[in-house]
Amino acid sequence: MTAVEYEHPIRRVRDEIASVVDRAKDGGAITYVTRNGERVAAVVPLPVAEQGTRPAGHTALDRHGELLRPAPAAPGGRFTWDAGAPTPQEVEWTRAGLEALHAQLTTATADCVALLGIVGQALAAVSDRHMGTVQELLDTIGPRLANPERVLADAVEVYDELARPDDALCVTCREAIGVFYGHEGWQHHRTAVNEHGINTTEVYPAEDGHTAEPTYVPRTRRAFADGRVVAPYDDPAPTTEEDQTP
Repeated sequence: MTAVEYEHPIRRVRDEIASVVDRAKDGGAITYVTRNGERVAAVVPLPVAEQGTRPAGHTALDRHGELLRPAPAAPGGRFTWDAGAPTPQEVEWTRAGLEALHAQLTTATADCVALLGIVGQALAAVSDRHMGTVQELLDTIGPRLANPERVLADAVEVYDELARPDDALCVTCREAIGVFYGHEGWQHHRTAVNEHGINTTEVYPAEDGHTAEPTYVPRTRRAFADGRVVAPYDDPAPTTEEDQTP
């Protein structure tokens, strides 16, 4: 049995971390770490930690009560359920997304082939010195370029939805974290308004100085319809007038 137990707020544990560790190592003491008066972690002697890990049946939840997924080995990668096969819903969602992406790329390819034909005609007209015909053909290309450009933009959105990883949260504070250019490793981030009144992403250090470590929360998937990304996938069906009648 542990001889002594302590309970300190995060800031005090951070300031006295050396003595806290020495107490655990030499005296066998447990120091409970609190935030806003609530125990959130503990510094324990090594033998205590090696006796077992998380209590059986314990489920990690985020601040909204949603299931937290363990972080994958590769930072930023998508989580794969250890249980094996994906759910039928996941399979159908992925199939719909790939069908949408296939349709968009097929349309873009057809449009580009048509544009290549017009350019080929223009090249033939140049060879025959029919410059007026060349100009007429060039005038038709501009408006037609907008269609494959729009289709490819939709294809990129579909791809991004299929490839986007689950939302990353910090295992310590359960706040959003990410990886950003110019910063090493995972960083806490939030939306902030800059001096121009524009919403931007602000990277900030944790108040208690802890290092951001990722865990994943299943993200809200969006549905695919007519080859495009539409409304949130997990939203409930819209309420009808009949449902609203008492």
